[in-house]
Amino acid sequence: MIKWPMSRWLLIVALLVLAPGTSANAARTLLADLMARGPADAGAPTMSALRLEACLRRARELDSTSIAIDNEIAAIDRDVAEGMFLQNQLNAELPALGDYDEKALEDFQRRVVRHAELAKKFKAEFPLYQKKQRAYEASVAEFEQDCSGRFNRGDLEAIKSKLDLK
Repeated sequence: MIKWPMSRWLLIVALLVLAPGTSANAARTLLADLMARGPADAGAPTMSALRLEACLRRARELDSTSIAIDNEIAAIDRDVAEGMFLQNQLNAELPALGDYDEKALEDFQRRVVRHAELAKKFKAEFPLYQKKQRAYEASVAEFEQDCSGRFNRGDLEAIKSKLDLK
């Protein structure tokens, strides 16, 4: 059986305790929201057709990024849940370890190793997810600033047809 220092166990437990704060957000629908926006009033300033097309393309790109980020955090959440399950199982088994036969000790050891793998994976992947999430949020803020204007309904219909958007 692996004998780890207490500090290592505390790190693993801390990572797993902090992890439940992760949760996938529903994917943004910037493209649908933009297309559903009401057209500009007659005589009001509007986006050019070129700018509207760029905004629609960017919204579609950001929606795809949002889905990828949601899938990434969902995978992290699954690993965290497995790690927490294993931690609870390992904690429950500790008092009985002295009574385990060789097979039971090997099974326990496999769970310890898997738990350590999950903690290491979380420690590596979660900061990367956070970095991607921050970059995405900054891109959305930029998009919302750049694409906040109204547009002509005719331009929208022409660009939707050009980009094969529904």
